[in-house]
Amino acid sequence: MAVGFAAVRLALVHRTPLHGSRDDVATARPSAKRITLEVLVVVLALAGAYLLRARGLSASGGQDPFLLVVPIALTAAAALITLRCYPYPLRLFVRLASRGRAAVAFLGLTRAARARSGSLLPVLILLPALGVSVFAAVVSDGIATTQRTASWQQVGAPIRVTAESEIPAAVIERVRRLAGVERVVLAQTGRVQVGYGAERAEAIAVDVAQWRQILGDAPVGLPPLSDGALVSPELRGRGTFEIGWQSRVKLATRGVIESVPGFYTQGKFLVVPIGVQVRPAVNTLLIQGDAALSELSRLVPSAVVTSQESALRAIQDDPLTSTVRWTLVVVTVALAAYALIAVVLSLVIGAAERARAVSFLRTLGLSERQAQRLTVLEILPMILVTALVGLGLGLGLPAALGPGVDLSSYAGDLPVGDYSLDLFLPSALTAGLAAVAVLGAYAHTAISRRRSLGAVLRVGDLP
Repeated sequence: MAVGFAAVRLALVHRTPLHGSRDDVATARPSAKRITLEVLVVVLALAGAYLLRARGLSASGGQDPFLLVVPIALTAAAALITLRCYPYPLRLFVRLASRGRAAVAFLGLTRAARARSGSLLPVLILLPALGVSVFAAVVSDGIATTQRTASWQQVGAPIRVTAESEIPAAVIERVRRLAGVERVVLAQTGRVQVGYGAERAEAIAVDVAQWRQILGDAPVGLPPLSDGALVSPELRGRGTFEIGWQSRVKLATRGVIESVPGFYTQGKFLVVPIGVQVRPAVNTLLIQGDAALSELSRLVPSAVVTSQESALRAIQDDPLTSTVRWTLVVVTVALAAYALIAVVLSLVIGAAERARAVSFLRTLGLSERQAQRLTVLEILPMILVTALVGLGLGLGLPAALGPGVDLSSYAGDLPVGDYSLDLFLPSALTAGLAAVAVLGAYAHTAISRRRSLGAVLRVGDLP
């Protein structure tokens, strides 16, 4: 009976596994103060971005602190969210991997999900570096696109010839025969009387259909017009009205336009078909082709000759504009290099512990190829998750900052707002980081292979 009591008592005491702790599995839960502080940072970042978009820059004309604090707060918020949420999607993949027969995938993803806070420190380098580099690339591309739009807006055609007086028909014919000239569209500009009072407006008479053809795929253009007139917002609501220009002409309003490329951007103006003039006094030539500007100036000495390409070069060659563009390029390259350093750090920080774990598994029959796959699966998830978050942060910062970033002085006085979603450079950066992570994992495995198990494991380490 005494023996039976001792056996039953022992079974009851040890009916569950003994409680123990392992430093590679147990993780301390964050305190309430820390969680509150992190939530506060995220809320303040979002509120700051909203206020910056709502009110724009400070009206005082000085430096707006929001323009400096908001990007930093958004980056910190993204990093905190990534650090907190990073393990959860990995745990889902761990569960899926546990159902398979291969142990390498399960072990690699498990070690990635149980990564210590020290091994996640590269996130604090990789995410801001990649986010800011993508942001710089997007802004640089937006400036380049707006510069091209501004050059077309300034000229209105591949080449424009503008004279104060009428250009003779013989001169126009010589321009048509000039080498490089593909098409010439005739136009007449002038100031007209609106109605019978003292109201005046700028006007251009032109074949709109031909003008639209020479513009082609340019970022500016005009709606079709066969009769009537296209008017500026200040002339809207007139219905059918009359103008005085060489003769009295009645015109019906066919549309409202904000600007006329190459001619008018504000005030009262209108576009009419050149056929409304009994005898057009042509003083403007819109030319398609790559004719030499010097030859055009020689043929029409009293005119001003400009081209879209020369206007674009003038905008790009401005010293301040060129400096800003090159600064953005340098920032993109430098921060991409910092992102690569973060990948290397992620390999170096946990190198000793990883080598010890691989050595344990080598005693159980882990092959070299399996060790490489194990290291890749441990490192790559953090790199990919952080890279995707950095990519989203960089693409979202231009929209988040909104009116707080005024780059019009570097883009021909046009507001830079068309941040097109070009994923080539961000995708190249992400792919490069992933490639470096894979190569680093293979290099780490190769280095670990040279070390003997006795150099890593000691007596008592083996189970």
